[in-house]
Amino acid sequence: MHPHLFPTITLSLMIITITLIHCPTSLCAEDEQYNSCSTPISCGALYFSYPFWGSNQPDYCGHPNFEIDCSNNVPLINITNMNYRVLEINNSLRTLRVARTDYWDTICPPTRVTTSIDFNLFSYTLSMNLTLYYNCVSPLLSGSLTNLNVTKFDCLGTNSAYYKNYLAPNLLDTPGLCGYSIDVPILQSASLTYTTEATVIAAIDGGFMLEWNANNSQCDECVWAGGLCGSDPTTKAFACHCINGTFTSGCSGAVSTGKHPICCH
Repeated sequence: MHPHLFPTITLSLMIITITLIHCPTSLCAEDEQYNSCSTPISCGALYFSYPFWGSNQPDYCGHPNFEIDCSNNVPLINITNMNYRVLEINNSLRTLRVARTDYWDTICPPTRVTTSIDFNLFSYTLSMNLTLYYNCVSPLLSGSLTNLNVTKFDCLGTNSAYYKNYLAPNLLDTPGLCGYSIDVPILQSASLTYTTEATVIAAIDGGFMLEWNANNSQCDECVWAGGLCGSDPTTKAFACHCINGTFTSGCSGAVSTGKHPICCH
């Protein structure tokens, strides 16, 4: 055996040992949370990424209040205990077009409540309220309604109900004429089309637009650093999932958009 081989073997062992000490396996492999969140949710014809999560994707891939339910391949989201169909999503503008599930294909749902959203997370855009009046007296000043954009419709088990558009006077707000009223948002572009019961239903089913704000500035910083926006699995606060771990903002060692840090340098 050649004696000079021993220093070479010793040096090799030292290099391997130093490498293992300075580059743990958990950092050299892609981060588990980063991998789990790297594929958008597919539901129907739509694709969802942060702040949305759900289906087979863990909750830390999104914001806690943006879960997508993909039952029957129809994307649904719950906002302040009210379910909505997601009809359209624009990630660049951070907007959603949604429609209330309880008013889907009807204007006479069993329970009737005014639409409410979480204004800490959402704001209306390109939308307006359609007011539906229920349990109105019948006939309701029929002669006075001739020149108003007000149309009568009937719901099983209630008295006559009417709706009016936002341009109509507040005649139906007079105490005693109707039992209660409900506001359902629709698109502004649909404002001149609801002249019959069928077109009212079509306008409601067309949904309305919401713009979301889910730590937008922090998410922009995370994406710029090459990470994926998400949340901390424990605290649920915003987190940036990167190829080399999860951080409160940005990615350690990342230099520009789409460039992931290479470990062990």
